[in-house]
This record gives sequence, structure tokens and C-alpha cells, in this order.
Amino acid sequence: MNLYFDCVIAGTGPAACACALVLKKAGVNVALVAKKSNKQPAFSVGESLPGAALPLLNRIGITDLSELLTKEQFSRCTGNASAWGSEQWHKTDAIQNPQGGGWHIDRAAFNHALLKFTVSQGVTLLCSQVLSAEYKSCWHVMLTEQTDVLRCDYLIDGTGRASSLGKLIGRKKIHLDKQMAIVAWFESSDDDQEKMTRIKAVRDGWWYSARLPNKSAKGLPIRVVAKFMLPDQSKALNTPQAYLRQLNNSGLLPVEFNVSQILSGPYFTDASVSKLDECSNNTLPFLAIGDAALSLDPLSSQGMFFALYSGIKAGEQIIEAKANQTNQFANYDKDINAVLNANQKARKHYYVSEHRFAESEYWQSRV
Repeated sequence: MNLYFDCVIAGTGPAACACALVLKKAGVNVALVAKKSNKQPAFSVGESLPGAALPLLNRIGITDLSELLTKEQFSRCTGNASAWGSEQWHKTDAIQNPQGGGWHIDRAAFNHALLKFTVSQGVTLLCSQVLSAEYKSCWHVMLTEQTDVLRCDYLIDGTGRASSLGKLIGRKKIHLDKQMAIVAWFESSDDDQEKMTRIKAVRDGWWYSARLPNKSAKGLPIRVVAKFMLPDQSKALNTPQAYLRQLNNSGLLPVEFNVSQILSGPYFTDASVSKLDECSNNTLPFLAIGDAALSLDPLSSQGMFFALYSGIKAGEQIIEAKANQTNQFANYDKDINAVLNANQKARKHYYVSEHRFAESEYWQSRV
């Protein structure tokens, strides 16, 4: 039996769910495709949700975070503390941001809850993976768990930084810089009441930390820590001991951690700025969203915002294309490039403002 949908989205992250919800609300028959996971991960990167993201959540039918998460799974970020350009800490209170400081969230719980909400709205979830996709008047898609062909009019890549679907149909990922994140989650102490995001520049990169809303099995606060640096230099942190030594000597936090407090990690993950060569074109009804389309520098803390924004934008483009009976998405790639250009301009401004390490290979690579 052949399966047909108006639109098939590879992926189940925030971008994919946002896109699916916009389409479903407009009466579009849409399916999400992703490999089944038997266990929700304990931790996921991307815990910052800016205040500007709330109107986007409203757009997809979520009026408040409490509709997705328990009170133990999200907390207000009260601002930012940074040692950038000097060793002095500068604090920016969230009250100075018209849209608020946003939230720190349990990202794994958020992803799970958003997917559950999406399915509850009537979006089909296919637990499988795309093996191949060929366009012949419509998309013919082969899945790992299906012997028959799945057909659809529109195909969307929401597979994250891997851009798996885009690469499968011949797209290429363009890396605009090189950067690695080394991330670890720690069990902190009850004395850890800091709810600001902390950022500190060092000679070979910069450190980031935030206290998460959820607690450890012992009921203690959990803190995520990440160091951003050049990939070839990150090898120096390939053991927990080496990671802790640099962290405790960095001055990022007023306390020191030890190996017994590591709950997960350190993990190495790509943190470069990258973009799919074509997030859309005028020959195939294909769009890329979220990190599959564009991966921003983590310094911006805009990953979640862009995921929701691009998912909604792609959904709106498809609704317009269906109404006009066309496969052309004239404005989508233009919109994605505008986001990239604005982010790169702001990124350069912040990196240039750190002048103490001008001779460092890392800081030279930033500008």
C-alpha cells in the first residue's frame, strides 16, 4: 500500500514540530519521520530559550511554557554575567531586555513534550528513517521500516546539523568557520543559586555555564558547562581530568568541581557556523529548517529561536505555494540569508570587542 502526504518532514525537533503544527492548522496532511528512540536522553544541549521565542510558541498553539513543562523543568534566566574584554565581571539584568531574559529549560523534556503535543494535534509520526528520495512529479520516498513507497508533494529537512535529508538529495553543507563545543553536566550544590548565564573569554576560546531548572537524583542543582574552541586544540580536553583542570582554572565559576560531580560528558560536538548551500530552490519542492538549514554561533543563544522561526516560516511558505499551485519558494532562502547576515554582523561585533587575545589563533579565526 502506498502512503501519501501533502508534506513529509524528516526530524522531530523544535523546527520540525513548529513546521508541522503550522501546516496541520492550515489543513495540510503532514507527517514527521524520525528513528524511534526507546529512551529519552537525560540531557540535551540547547537549554536557552529567549523571551522573543514566546510569540513563536503562541503561533503554534502554545500560550505558556507550563503547557509543555512542569515547574521543575523550566526557570527564568535573570540575565547574563560576562567576563569579556577584561577580567571584570559585567552583569546585564534581564529587566533591560524588553522581551525578558527568557528561560533555562530541560531541553530533553522540552523536545519530548513538544513532539507529544504535535502528535496530539493530529500530525502523523512515522518511526523510521529516509533511505532515498527522488522527485518524479511528486516525491517518492523510501523508508527503512516500509517496503512501499511514501509519496508527498513537499519534502522538508529538519534533521539538525547533519542535514541528512538535504545531503541525500545532493545538497552540500557549507562551513563558514571551525569551532568545537566540549559540554558536560555537573551535579552542583544547594549553595548554587546563580540564575544568570555566565560567559568568560579565555586565550583559546570561551566558557559558558548555566544552572538548569531540573535536579539530580540527589535533589541537587544541575549545571551545564561548555568550552568553545578550535577543533584541533580541543584534543587537549579529551579526559574528564583535563577538562576539570581547565574549568577550575578558568575563573568561570566561584566554585570548583571534581570528577565525582560529573553527571554526563564531557562530549565533543560541532559548534561551527554552517549553512546548506540551498535551503530551497525553484526546481524542487524542498525546504531545510532549523540547524539543517543554518547553524548559528552558540554565542548568540539564538538556536532555539531560529529553529521555531524557520519551521514556522517554512510552513507558511508551503501554505502559500499550495494556494498558488506552485513549487517555488522565492523568499525562503532570502529570509535565511538575512538571518545569517544579521547574526554574522552581531557575532563579529562581540568577538572583536575581546581584544586581550588578539594574537591567539582562536580569536584571529573569529574575525
